[in-house]
Amino acid sequence: MNSDVLVQDGYLEEYDVVVIGAGIIGSMIARELSRFQIRGALIDKEPFPGFGVTKSGMAQIHSTDFCPPGTLKGKLCLDAPERFKRLADQLDVTYKEVDELWLALDPSQIANLEAAKERGEGHGATGYEIIDAKKIRELEPHVTEKAVAALYIRGLGVIHPAEWSFALTENAVQNNIEPHFDTSVLNIQKTEKGKYRVLTSKGSFNTNFIVNAAGLFADEIAWMVQDHHIRLTLKKGSVAIFDKSVSHLVRHMIFGTFSESHSQNVAPTAHGNLILGIHYTKTENKNDTSVEREGLGKIIKLGKELVPELSERDIITTFSGIMAANTMTNNGDFYIQPSEHAPGVIHVIAGAPGLTAAPGIAELVVGMLADAGMDVKEIKEFNEKRRGWPRFSTARLDKQKEMITQNPKYGHIICRCEKVSEGEITKAIHRGASTLDAVKHVTRAGMGRCQGGVCEPMVLGLLSKGLGIPIEKVTKKGKESFVTEGVMGK
Repeated sequence: MNSDVLVQDGYLEEYDVVVIGAGIIGSMIARELSRFQIRGALIDKEPFPGFGVTKSGMAQIHSTDFCPPGTLKGKLCLDAPERFKRLADQLDVTYKEVDELWLALDPSQIANLEAAKERGEGHGATGYEIIDAKKIRELEPHVTEKAVAALYIRGLGVIHPAEWSFALTENAVQNNIEPHFDTSVLNIQKTEKGKYRVLTSKGSFNTNFIVNAAGLFADEIAWMVQDHHIRLTLKKGSVAIFDKSVSHLVRHMIFGTFSESHSQNVAPTAHGNLILGIHYTKTENKNDTSVEREGLGKIIKLGKELVPELSERDIITTFSGIMAANTMTNNGDFYIQPSEHAPGVIHVIAGAPGLTAAPGIAELVVGMLADAGMDVKEIKEFNEKRRGWPRFSTARLDKQKEMITQNPKYGHIICRCEKVSEGEITKAIHRGASTLDAVKHVTRAGMGRCQGGVCEPMVLGLLSKGLGIPIEKVTKKGKESFVTEGVMGK
């Protein structure tokens, strides 16, 4: 492919470092880089942060019991809940504390719990306890009677990763990282001066350093700098979300059995629903996020084995995401390494539990860049605080009245299911939410029982007005994903 043909002539930016990929890991790295006296850029082919794998997982912050001994992932996941709690305060985003119960459904499975406890403590984590059936039912009255023991882990949590990616990116931009969305990387070339030229669909970027945090597409970015040894293996996981009316059924992250074909898990979400997953299927298609009836049936079966009262009638939506692992490390470990052929390029290929490890990964990458010669002098005026906007549904009554007095749009509820006001949606649009899905991910408009059936037309109208474009030009998730074909009567 001749990339130069697709690049806008005459457009060239100069940077110290370019981060490719604005998922939870890329945005976390960009935010960490914004502490330093550098000129940095964050590039993503999607129109909004967190639109890739980040939005499609279970959104759980784990302990280290999932990490094999001696692995990099175990080191990077240590103390992750405390890191996320501090960041939640700094970024004004949701972090919900949720403890974990890993169930043994048969006496023969207790050995798995003991091994997990040993793994977690081997990495330096604490707070593990193996409890009996009586204690399980005190904590979770609706759990299956087959549960004979559980590994009880306190101090964990859940987040909404797409909201976090947006907040991290906003804070990075506050501190002078430059965002470039809807920008596909087409090729990477070495310049005569020893820099790299990143050729994109929206121009060229000269840079001394590159962080490849492109998620599912990290292998393709690696090949552009001649690291052809980097390979990914893919599997698709299907997940279901339940209506809030059944949230009382589960209080903890509840896990059961694991295999190559499934991860048996039901848990609360950050905003009060229940999430159930995951049934895996092998795939080679990075864009295949369809949900098959067979896969949905299997995750319902897995869920009912843990919590028998769960019913498919209460599922309000389903989705799939692609999970990538690499072929360069053992035990499913992360591959975070400098390029073998391109000095100054860092490849970040995380896999699960990459969300949990994201803060640790960001610190590690900054250290690698410093070792590669990047100047990491901190800026005195770094602003670690990012403020969101008022949320009508969670505000006290007196605060709601105050919000409406200051801005009457907060008194106009657009999404009845999630009680999202026009004031919140217009704020989100003003701050960069330019598609239907972007508005949904940062405000929750359209995430309730009716899944946008009532509010979507009104959100479309607000996007049209806020962006100054015809309603038929508003998209669901960027590019050509138009929601309407026209307006009747025009």
